[in-house]
Amino acid sequence: MQTYQTAPATRSSKKSPESTSLPVACFSTYVAEPSQQAARHRDVRNFLLALSGEQVSGTSAIPVGHDERTLTTMNANDSIDWFGEMVVQYLDSSQILPPFGLVPVPTPQTTLASSAGPWTSLLAISIASNGLEDASVLDLLRWQEPIPEQRCHTVAELYENLAVIRPFPTDRAIVLVDYLFTTSTMLRACAARLKRHGANVVLGLCAGRTAKEASYDPFTVVTGALERYIPGH
Repeated sequence: MQTYQTAPATRSSKKSPESTSLPVACFSTYVAEPSQQAARHRDVRNFLLALSGEQVSGTSAIPVGHDERTLTTMNANDSIDWFGEMVVQYLDSSQILPPFGLVPVPTPQTTLASSAGPWTSLLAISIASNGLEDASVLDLLRWQEPIPEQRCHTVAELYENLAVIRPFPTDRAIVLVDYLFTTSTMLRACAARLKRHGANVVLGLCAGRTAKEASYDPFTVVTGALERYIPGH
């Protein structure tokens, strides 16, 4: 597993004083601009489509640890388990160890009125079920109103629209789990809302990220750090 570090990442998820930045790890990179695409970006696209339950096209090779697994329409559901394996291997190699709670970031249409939780819960469950006995999945966040996907939102707007739907233990660290990193606003808003309720959010995990140009292998784990949002500042 290759890791490209854009900024210092956390080395432990045990309960500790909160840092001024939020470490983030993304497990694949998709470049939408055709002139910048490599052949492997098609594999990333199929991987991300499979994770979200959408139709994949053709056959793709997905690296999981030291193995390369074949992804087709017939086994697309396996992609969620593969993502869990990728994350656990990264956490282990980075010495980021449980106990911690895995909190799925709500999808734009997952509101207080929704009858079901966000499908990103499946990503969190996959991580916890890959040998992390001391990791628990905590479905905590909902939007008060749906998030229109056709416009940009500030961190403040997203923060004000977020609700914590149930009590949760504050004696263990929290790791956010999301599908696709496009801007920093979503993770920063979720971390700030949880902090308002006493959480110590130590890490964000994203299955993929978008980029304007291809700088390294599309399945390199890209890590970085986000400035934490402080309401009112």
